[in-house]
Amino acid sequence: MRRILASLIVAVSVAAVTAANAGDKVTYAVTTTNITVGHAAQSSIPLGLGLWKDAGLDVEVVGLSGATAGVQQVASGQVDYATVGTDALMIARSKGIKVKAFYTYAQRPIYQVVALKDSGITKIEDLKGKTIGVPDMSAGSVPFIRSILKRTNIDPDKDVKWLSVGLGAPAANAMRQKAVDVWAAWDTAVASLENGGFQFVQIAPDWANQLPGNVLIAKEETLAANPERAVKVARAIAESSVFGLANPAASVRNHWKLYPSTKPQGGDDAKALKDAEHVFNSRFDLMKLPEGVTKWGTNIDAKWKDLADLTIEQGLLPKDFDVKSSYTNEFIDKINDFDSNKFKDLAKQSNW
Repeated sequence: MRRILASLIVAVSVAAVTAANAGDKVTYAVTTTNITVGHAAQSSIPLGLGLWKDAGLDVEVVGLSGATAGVQQVASGQVDYATVGTDALMIARSKGIKVKAFYTYAQRPIYQVVALKDSGITKIEDLKGKTIGVPDMSAGSVPFIRSILKRTNIDPDKDVKWLSVGLGAPAANAMRQKAVDVWAAWDTAVASLENGGFQFVQIAPDWANQLPGNVLIAKEETLAANPERAVKVARAIAESSVFGLANPAASVRNHWKLYPSTKPQGGDDAKALKDAEHVFNSRFDLMKLPEGVTKWGTNIDAKWKDLADLTIEQGLLPKDFDVKSSYTNEFIDKINDFDSNKFKDLAKQSNW
């Protein structure tokens, strides 16, 4: 009996150690199937530095196609956390889906509206009677530009034409052939075309570029049941943001190592790195803290209200929508409980 008891104790102990070494399994989703260098703070940097592992987490990063899929997968429990657009989150909340933002990942919208520099189009008012190209009609850039058109007294259903032109080469051809007058996409996609020689002018108004961007979401019950895990997930992203801004080149090289399919094959390595840094910076610039904000991930009340008002104007939210139910800042202090200078120094000394 003693031998049996001793064997059981050993077995339980081994199982406990194995579980501890394995870490708390977490599924984290970015809402694109193309995890570029622009997504490094949510993928390759925390994985490469072992930040999640050191926090006791075993994080699997997955790609999903679009914000709607991100909300649905979180709501169904298929993934634990996801990064989505703020408007998609609020629309889901209005339909009774109990998901909530607890960290603002991009302090400004990732969406851009661009025209060729020689097109003569310099502002939204110039779009009346023009054709707007988008990756597809379900893309998040569509409601973004529709709201801008409405506030500029241009009817998005009558005064403009819409054309789905995809991304990359198809979008480039549509621009070259003048099949579209402007393209409404997102930062990293625009930067990729700029790497191909396109010269764009940004025509979204300043007020639109000050709205909140992408946020990190979870189910309310997930946040209530395990708040410390949410803090650990977001803290690693904050630490990675500091690292990435301090050393883009090293971050790009690490991303290529962990996601080798994202590295261009053949050609000039120096140019490939320069182009990749341009894509990287297009997203990381949006992650910089706004003036007067000192803590990573802060949800800014005024920005959320502005976007809610805009979304209500489009008829996508009820007039009595409670915008503050969509987000919380209760974890921000704990998320920011780390030494930024440590990660700046780590980035500068990196041998990646």
